Amino acid sequence: MTGKTHSAAGILIGAAVGIHFQLDIFEMATCIVVSGLASIFPDICHTRSKIGQRLPIFSHIIKHLFGHRTFTHSSLFMFGVYYALHMIETPIYYMIGIICGMLSHVILDMLTPRGVHLFFPIPIRIRFPIHFKTGGTIDLSLATTFSFVTLYLLFESTMKQILNYFLQ
Repeated sequence: MTGKTHSAAGILIGAAVGIHFQLDIFEMATCIVVSGLASIFPDICHTRSKIGQRLPIFSHIIKHLFGHRTFTHSSLFMFGVYYALHMIETPIYYMIGIICGMLSHVILDMLTPRGVHLFFPIPIRIRFPIHFKTGGTIDLSLATTFSFVTLYLLFESTMKQILNYFLQ
């Protein structure tokens, strides 16, 4: 999946978490941003990804140590991040946003032909039986759908009025 699709999924998760926990506007914005960033973070192992280009030294080190879609796309990595967030006493709503944002990345990458090494260091690639080409029509459709659902969640009453206007 592309960075746009991963970001759209992470932003949707941040919005859903913020609404669930009834966060104020500042915490909501922070949760959305943090979840969006977390959703692209597993691609730190890819030097040409959005996050890899922003942190090139870390990206090169991780790529050379582990390769692409291995450690940073594994349950081991997610448990490590969870443990680190727990140790620094991260508020639960940010922790859920971060972990679910990263999890969305891994799930979306499992929808690609390459899959992921979910159980790293065990060298087995996990992917869904149905998979889609990165950057293809399905990828773009998912990003668009995630974006519309996010807008609907954040602006529900306004979106209902707009939908009613067009459906009448």
